[in-house]
Amino acid sequence: MNAAEAIVRMLVETGVRHIFGLPGDTSMDFYDALYRHQDVLTHVLTRDERSAAFMADAYARVSGRLGVVESPSGGGATYVLPGIAEAHGSSSPLLSLTTDVPIAEEGRGVLTELDQESLFRPVTKWATRIKTSGSAPEVLRRALRMATAGRPGAVSVVMPADVLRGPVDEENVYGLPEALEAPSKRTRPDPEAITRAADLIAQARRPVIVAGGGVRISGAWDELTALAEACNIPVGTSINGKGSVPETSPISLGVVGGNGARPYANEVLAETDLAIFIGTRTDSVTTLNWTLPRPGGPTVIHIDVDPWQPGNNYPTVLGIVADAKLALRDLRDAVDLKDPKIAERRAWLDEIAARKDAYFAEAAAKAAATSRPIKPQRVFAALRRLLDPETVIVADPGTPTPFLSAEYPLAQAGRWTVVPRAHGGLGFAIPAVVGAYFGAPGKRVVGLCGDGSFGMSCGELETISRLGLPITLIQFNNGSFGWIKELQHLYHGDRFLSVDFNPVDYAAIARGFGFRAEQVVDPEEVEPAIARALDSGQPAFVDIVSESPLTETPPVAAWQAAEAARQVAR
Repeated sequence: MNAAEAIVRMLVETGVRHIFGLPGDTSMDFYDALYRHQDVLTHVLTRDERSAAFMADAYARVSGRLGVVESPSGGGATYVLPGIAEAHGSSSPLLSLTTDVPIAEEGRGVLTELDQESLFRPVTKWATRIKTSGSAPEVLRRALRMATAGRPGAVSVVMPADVLRGPVDEENVYGLPEALEAPSKRTRPDPEAITRAADLIAQARRPVIVAGGGVRISGAWDELTALAEACNIPVGTSINGKGSVPETSPISLGVVGGNGARPYANEVLAETDLAIFIGTRTDSVTTLNWTLPRPGGPTVIHIDVDPWQPGNNYPTVLGIVADAKLALRDLRDAVDLKDPKIAERRAWLDEIAARKDAYFAEAAAKAAATSRPIKPQRVFAALRRLLDPETVIVADPGTPTPFLSAEYPLAQAGRWTVVPRAHGGLGFAIPAVVGAYFGAPGKRVVGLCGDGSFGMSCGELETISRLGLPITLIQFNNGSFGWIKELQHLYHGDRFLSVDFNPVDYAAIARGFGFRAEQVVDPEEVEPAIARALDSGQPAFVDIVSESPLTETPPVAAWQAAEAARQVAR
């Protein structure tokens, strides 16, 4: 067999069932191999390589399995790059397969010739080029292991056209089923470190856990919930960590930090005497630019699979290098639940519950407003009533992210939200819902996008329609790049430049792609319109004319503080 057939067969034997991408001149032999395996390996044709990578990323995030994206050389390689960077930055297990010009024609000015290894190296765990057909199986198996072991990430394998046509020894062609799910290899914590951590937790007066995306990647939500509820420890999460605990539980604070946090959640984190970071890089957003908690303030325990993360941004009394699931399981067993300080924390949880109730009462008042344009809070109140707990929600940056984070509490822990937090690229949600649909079979999928994002990825409406996917897309239409306009409003004296759009009939465009679509301008019609879309059983699009961030400040801590200062100054 040739190398193209060997690679496809190995993907099938590993357990890969979906691959996202589109063809090019250099891809023909690879597509010929895909053609012969259509009965078990579904190729999802996309309209853009970046979209294909977003789909593979979302597939990986909701399924916990390897996502696979393929793209051709030249423009295909440059277009797929942003999606690979997002997946890698968000620790999604992703395999990128790009075809390339023949090795035999290197340096002769062949159309689409490009140093793909150098292109992908900065945004992957490993980037390589298959140099001989006989080495293809070994290269692919190493790539599979690299993508899913430890902290997952993106890997890039470049496949020259002449290499794909070359022969491979059939005895060397076999898959790696153990590398299908991530993390495929788990590190157990040092027992002595666990004992010390358990003692610190038992003795703390007001400990707080901050859970990052590593908890979700590890599938450690049951273990985290059991520890936190047994020890009466409130849990805040990063945006990617949302779903690490049921957000209806008394121990849930919701998202903390600079984007999508409820103010009381940040207040609680500021009050802690023991901060326990789990599966988080303690990035600028989650820590509100490293002010929550204050460096040098509380005692810090940091658990992470990456040995260089504990202590990277905070002085750490105890760093534990381990898989989150295994560490939390051991920690739960090690804590002395009879320590009286654990019971004393229940009063603190009651106090937090009162603050939480006050926050949602205020949100409910805003959601009930009948003003126009429509407040985003009204949309999320409707979604809370209409969606079942196992709905997968994919959100763009901009308006959807902070409101989803703060005002849509997940009743069930798990991988129910997908947000591009590594680089925050617009145009994510419309393609990513396709990957989420295939990654969570049988679950409802809802996409939340902005009108800025729509212009970047509306071609994938054709993909959704062609596949007949019963996905509902809800668009927040404020006629601008709202996030940037808000920055110009708050910090640059309302000097607006290049942020506003012409009026567009987005619903008509969606109908042209085969969607059931409508625009909503009346607040009273928000919930009925979303219900009609969800009940239609077909691709559906709801364009909601939404209030601008300039007059309805999203739950972004710095913006709320700046707006409050503006009001005082008046």
